[in-house]
Amino acid sequence: MEIEAVGRVLAEARQAGRKLERYPGAQPSMAQALAIQEAMAVAMGVPVAGWKVGLTSARAQALCGVDAPLAGPVFADCIWQDGAEIAMVAGDLGILEAEIGFRMARDLPPRQAPYGRDEVLAAAGEVMPVIEWVNKRLPGDLREAPEWLVADGVINRGLVVGQAMRFEPARDLKAETVQVWADGTRVTEGIGANALGDPAEVLVWLANDLSARGKGLRRGDVIATGLICDVVQAEPGKRVEARFGALGQVALEILA
Repeated sequence: MEIEAVGRVLAEARQAGRKLERYPGAQPSMAQALAIQEAMAVAMGVPVAGWKVGLTSARAQALCGVDAPLAGPVFADCIWQDGAEIAMVAGDLGILEAEIGFRMARDLPPRQAPYGRDEVLAAAGEVMPVIEWVNKRLPGDLREAPEWLVADGVINRGLVVGQAMRFEPARDLKAETVQVWADGTRVTEGIGANALGDPAEVLVWLANDLSARGKGLRRGDVIATGLICDVVQAEPGKRVEARFGALGQVALEILA
């Protein structure tokens, strides 16, 4: 498999907001998928400014045939601020997910020994409300082989981030609630524990996953820790708002 070539195809499709009509090669192994993800990130020519973690529930992992979450890079030009106006693109899945996010205050570089929870949480500087916009460059709908999900950056389009607040490691994010509203109508609700039992555990998992990949987390990285309620479908002309119990709110306008 031509790792760099497949990575370039996925990067070009991402940059153009284009959905591929066919897969850019044979289905990769997981090791190849990680290499394609890295090649895609290099071909983007845009700094990686964070990470999204997907499949953070046992149900989602079972449906996808994996036993752990998956992580993909988020690029600097696709981290939007609260109230952002975002247009749909042709073939866009347009799936919106309310999530709990972190911003790192210190680097966690790759190393041989795994990071403990206390070390990881001490390196997290801020916590914030997030809406992830999910989209894929590959053919078909949301269902996908996990290897292709990884190759395509775990199918994120970008993150809308709300006002951040200082993160205290003792904070109980398991109990953090969210309600998602579309044009003034509540459409779903959830709780932080839906993300791997605790969004903080998602961050610990990510720190060690990236360390094992020789990458690590960096100061300033924004991390989306996974869906904590039902997904919401983006519809042109609508305003979608995620109202968290203690973290505040975050919203976006979907352009007609």
